[in-house]
Amino acid sequence: MTIYKDMIKWAEKRGEVLESPLEADETPDEAHHPLPGDLPRPLANDLQMLQENIEALRGQDEFRTVLVASAVRGEGASTIAANWCRLLARDRLSGMPISTTDTIGGGILLIDANLRRPVQHSLFDLDRKRGLTELLQGELDLQQVIKGVSRRNLWVITSGKPAANPADLLGSMLMRGILEECRRRFEFIVVDAAPVSLYAETLALAKQVDATLLVVRTGQTRWEVAASAKNQLQKVNSRILGVVLNQRKFIIPGWIYKRI
Repeated sequence: MTIYKDMIKWAEKRGEVLESPLEADETPDEAHHPLPGDLPRPLANDLQMLQENIEALRGQDEFRTVLVASAVRGEGASTIAANWCRLLARDRLSGMPISTTDTIGGGILLIDANLRRPVQHSLFDLDRKRGLTELLQGELDLQQVIKGVSRRNLWVITSGKPAANPADLLGSMLMRGILEECRRRFEFIVVDAAPVSLYAETLALAKQVDATLLVVRTGQTRWEVAASAKNQLQKVNSRILGVVLNQRKFIIPGWIYKRI
């Protein structure tokens, strides 16, 4: 099921977008600039299509935690996760920016669980430290690692300091408990994870969330690799919502596709 087409490149040629927030083949070290203040219109339209498909699936069987992961590196999963959360916070869910008590809750939560090559702190211009690693190692509690961003109703847990044992941390019972607590506090949780085919902790996370969204980059990811990632997720009984088709190239003008 194709539920997303990255139209940034196509929009650039039409002069509608000045630059992409993050090229899919950039390394996390290069992805140091934050996301633009507003979603580019073509990107927002595609994300809206993604959300409509997600809402249709939620109508059949509600879920509140979604893992976003690619098969291999460089497919743009982190950027899709970040922009999808921004759209959710803006248009779909009301949430509560801050409750009347000292407890943060409501709205959308994005968790950067890619402890190998995290980028969400860069995309949202946040401090990486005091994040998920510190939470999983018992150094901080959940309240202390939740960070607010400029967009109302959106909260981020950054990856935290580098961890020597990401698989052990993310596959632990403590991680499961953290997700349960997040379910009680927030309306919807998106978890950004490392590539499925490269690291065991992503499969461990897939067992702990309600569903998984797999990202595949057009023209780069071999179908055998994508199929292998899908099979691995199915073996751990992960519910796969669909495949996000990223960096799709328009062989003919885009407006013609809309009429096909």
